[in-house]
Amino acid sequence: MKIETLMWLLPSVFMIHEFEEIIMLAPWLSRDGDEVRRKFPSFASKALPIYRRLSTASFAFAVLEEFTILSIVTCLCVEFGFYNVWTGVLTAFSLHLIVHIIQFAVYRRYLPFVVTSFLCLPYCVYAPYFLFDHKLLVLSHAALWTMIAAAIVYPNIALALRLAIAFEKWLDKGFKER
Repeated sequence: MKIETLMWLLPSVFMIHEFEEIIMLAPWLSRDGDEVRRKFPSFASKALPIYRRLSTASFAFAVLEEFTILSIVTCLCVEFGFYNVWTGVLTAFSLHLIVHIIQFAVYRRYLPFVVTSFLCLPYCVYAPYFLFDHKLLVLSHAALWTMIAAAIVYPNIALALRLAIAFEKWLDKGFKER
């Protein structure tokens, strides 16, 4: 496999994971939202109001923001051979998947991201191994870029959700039945 192909798979793998969230979040909230509130009241009091006020379209808008940034970063990393930077972004995404798997282990029921978390992890393990095997990674640099990526990615999720809420308000104003 070409290194560029391997790197360009990241936005696709990301979207496979996000499609599960986009498709399953609303039905899951309808079915399990009260159970989550009962089992995890502190978490539910913060997260559920945000996710319940978003339509599927607005949640997809948040994903679009993240996908756009990931695609631009991937393009720059492929173009300029920034393998350590790209591995940092990939590792931040991998940690996100691991958090989902831990959430599943704690909740012990289906969550609208767990299937693809398990499906995406083999790629997330193989890709850095491939780059390391081809002597394209400096582990200390990749670790540094993982910390930098996490410091950017996780606050960006909050930004993407705020943008989605604004998009939801825009949808409500512009597309209400007349």
